[in-house]
Amino acid sequence: MLRIIIVDDEVLIREGLARMISRESPEFHIIRTYADGRHLLDELPSLQFDVVITDIRMPQTGGLELIRLLRVSRPQVRSLLMSGFVEFDYAREAIRSSAVDYLLKPINKEQLFEILYQLDKERTLLREQEERQRTGMLLSILHMAEPPGLLLASLHLPAPYFSVLLLKGDSPEAVRACAEHLRQHKPECFDVLELRRGLQAWVWYAAQPLTPDQLQEIREHLHTAASGHILHVGISRPYADAARLGDAYLEARMACDQGMYQSRLLYYATVDELMLPEKTKAEPVAAYRDLLVHDLQILNIEGIQAGLHQLFSGLAEERVSPAQIPGICREIEALARKELPEFEAVYRKGAALSLEEQIADCMRFADMETLFAASFSAALISIRAQRLELSGTAIETVKRWISAHYNQHADLNTLAGMVYLTPSYLSKLFKQVTGLTLTDYMIEIRIRKAKQLLKNAPDLKIHEIGVEVGYPDPAYFNKLFKKVVGVTPNEFKRISPVE
Repeated sequence: MLRIIIVDDEVLIREGLARMISRESPEFHIIRTYADGRHLLDELPSLQFDVVITDIRMPQTGGLELIRLLRVSRPQVRSLLMSGFVEFDYAREAIRSSAVDYLLKPINKEQLFEILYQLDKERTLLREQEERQRTGMLLSILHMAEPPGLLLASLHLPAPYFSVLLLKGDSPEAVRACAEHLRQHKPECFDVLELRRGLQAWVWYAAQPLTPDQLQEIREHLHTAASGHILHVGISRPYADAARLGDAYLEARMACDQGMYQSRLLYYATVDELMLPEKTKAEPVAAYRDLLVHDLQILNIEGIQAGLHQLFSGLAEERVSPAQIPGICREIEALARKELPEFEAVYRKGAALSLEEQIADCMRFADMETLFAASFSAALISIRAQRLELSGTAIETVKRWISAHYNQHADLNTLAGMVYLTPSYLSKLFKQVTGLTLTDYMIEIRIRKAKQLLKNAPDLKIHEIGVEVGYPDPAYFNKLFKKVVGVTPNEFKRISPVE
């Protein structure tokens, strides 16, 4: 669309020209008409236009002077000069002042429209090129706390003020439809930045900060375009300094994120409308850590699920930012990895998207809990099934190792690692299967071997037998042997026949 302003002190000419141009094409939009160049210059800060068609001679500020001033403040504006004079000096001065063309009155329609169509084509190509360059810079600046001055100096925004709108939808197609719908009604008001699937940032430009009525108008357009889809829209405060683009994006994101806690299809809020809790817990998992570790050790899946639900319910009450949820989930996963050696191999196996990506796609906070709890529980259920299947084999493996290495120190962590169980779970499982603790079982094996040596190795001294079965301290060996057998090693050796 070509935005046009007409300046002529003859009312019939300027109004007739405006009607003629408007009828020619819907792409030609007459912004305003003025009786003098001075009137245009007075309102220039609030105007956005592409072409000015101006008479040369006017009472206060003529066409040549108007073009010179526009060339300084609005170098992108193209100018057409009209005059009833045919002197060459005027035409030459018009060329020097960067006018596109010089039109004689009465205006030749064919000549005028040919020029306007060409200008519209040039403007469209230029605007597309500028938009591509601008959006590339905007994508970089949005995520910078302090954008470099050189980058900011090369960024030229189309209007004095801007606000950032962040749109998140349950369908990427629905979000794009919103942008296309608004483009039809507000073609040059905003740039669209594709942040990721189903998430767009709009940088909305205006001559003045957006009013409540303008915000309501945008809301109505989005309601129409969303067409039954879930859509969350957050809007920043207005700014006039491009260095605040990052701040505006964070404000829009903060407002958009709160849509997680709403049930309506279209959530639409400015950052100033938010009502957030004063403080969020620094370590929300801390209160549940000990119980969660205990339940992980014994694979109490029902208890774990109840604990997760309690944790997420607390997060929902505090209205935490969705950006915090992946970190909280990772903390819980880290506990599972520490307590369950098999966890890494089975958790989220074959998932097409990362946990962060899946959580980012959620439109309701409850969906985040369901997503994480389901995948987390599935891994635990798989681990529990594997352990039930392999529990007998695991205990037999440990028993065989102890029998073969009875004289070595049996480190619980090492034994647990051999059978891919946690130390605490191995201890509980071993006692459940054998009726003995690992320590008692080790003592039983060692004393049994000591009894065999006492019977069948008469050349070995008592302290040598103690060393052989893993007890280098003779006093401790004698004391333990008597406690288990009822007599000292010497007494046992004396009363036991050689086999």
